Amino acid sequence: MAQGTHEANGHDGRACAGLRLLPATFSEKSSVVQRRPMQSITTSAEPLSDPPRPSIPRTELPPGPSGLPLIGQAFRLRSDLIGLLQEAATYGDVSTVAVKPILIYLVNRPDLNQQVLVTSHQNTGRGATAFETVRWMMGDGLTAATGALHLRQRRLIQPRFHHRFIEKYAQAMTEISSRKSRQWHDGASVDMEQEMRELTLQIVAKALFDIETREVVRRVGESFAESGSYMYLRLTQPVFLRRLLHRLPLPSTRRFKAARAYLDELIYGLIRERRESGAEGDDLLCMLLRARYEDAEGEEGGGMSDELVRDEAVSLYLAGHDTTATTLAYSFYLLSQNPDVEERFHAELDDVLGDRDATLDDLPNLPLTDQVITETLRLYPPFWALGRMVYEPIELGGYQVPPGVTVMVSPMITHHDPRCFDDPLAFRPERWTDEFRSELPRFAYFPFGGGPHQCIGEGFAWMEAKIALANLCRRWRADARGEAEVVHRMSLKVKGGMPMRLERRR
Repeated sequence: MAQGTHEANGHDGRACAGLRLLPATFSEKSSVVQRRPMQSITTSAEPLSDPPRPSIPRTELPPGPSGLPLIGQAFRLRSDLIGLLQEAATYGDVSTVAVKPILIYLVNRPDLNQQVLVTSHQNTGRGATAFETVRWMMGDGLTAATGALHLRQRRLIQPRFHHRFIEKYAQAMTEISSRKSRQWHDGASVDMEQEMRELTLQIVAKALFDIETREVVRRVGESFAESGSYMYLRLTQPVFLRRLLHRLPLPSTRRFKAARAYLDELIYGLIRERRESGAEGDDLLCMLLRARYEDAEGEEGGGMSDELVRDEAVSLYLAGHDTTATTLAYSFYLLSQNPDVEERFHAELDDVLGDRDATLDDLPNLPLTDQVITETLRLYPPFWALGRMVYEPIELGGYQVPPGVTVMVSPMITHHDPRCFDDPLAFRPERWTDEFRSELPRFAYFPFGGGPHQCIGEGFAWMEAKIALANLCRRWRADARGEAEVVHRMSLKVKGGMPMRLERRR
């Protein structure tokens, strides 16, 4: 695949190779709008089934890449979905991606992103069919819940992710990342993606379950990896086929069910132990068990069932480690490809930290560290595409969108739009000045989604990524041993891992 490098204005900022981006061919039909105030958010009650697929005359469809008769772009759904979305974005701010029988409208302008995720959310939802596969693992956790249940759970859990609660986990982030740093050896070759996944698994296991047993953490990680691969495999298959295969005793289905059974046994056992001890601990599981619903008058009611606590724990664990691991791995890669940025980054760490580990109190004094993470998430947002099923008619960019159409927004596509970002393929952390942030439209940069389903653990993820990167890079630098090729899965991944050679700094 093409080298992901772009030069402009005399600056050479190298992004990750293997990601095909097409900034020069983005539609110029409309300009990017300025920031608009966020709307107040409520969540509609979504139907339990999707509307029938609409029949829309070709002349009324937005333009888009042509496909094969009967199946459209179905073959590219699994093999090259990112490339398909990039191509569709060249047709305009609203384009058609026909993956028959599914009809997808892709939008790629900040105000339209906001409309889909926030303004028109009463008319849209995650889609019963699309999230059926996710529920096989997540149950009714926030990752898969919709409608009134999602609103109820969000109101219950959101306060537990206020900064005054999650900051108590910063010390564990410091200790675990420092321990990982001490385990590395000068000159060793590592798979940085795997190293970061092990790191974030340990951090989330400590924060969520207060577990530090290495073997348990390893098995949990393997179970989530197996589950994620299975869900993605089934998600990309026709509905009738995925349901059939899920019922058959295939090797992949048996592995998935074994992984789920292990996690259920572990989590229900922890729930039972916490309830018996009064759930007085500081881990997130105890906070979930202590949480109480409020009625319309604000009176405290009961708590969650064991089943719902399990579903939320699984959702938080999977979301809490996977995306941050990818972000950290790509941060190492991008720094290795941009030695000028890496030199300034290391200088900041040396000036602020010296010979000690980074803590929560250091983060305000590490602005370049924040910019490196921010720019990495711009180039490689883990949540690379977000889909919404239309339940009631909406209007998008001059097109009438009937029920049954899937509308997709893509942080990856928008993050590389030259109307929003100069030199969009370049790794330029210095672009993230206070002035630039204030002028950027709200949904020109949204690596954690937006609206009612915005990632609830965003604050945790930012803190985890910055503390971990600072502690690891204080002692080490890493040289990439090849190109990192992007692949789309449930979240963004690196094809074949990310081999890097470690070099001790101090």
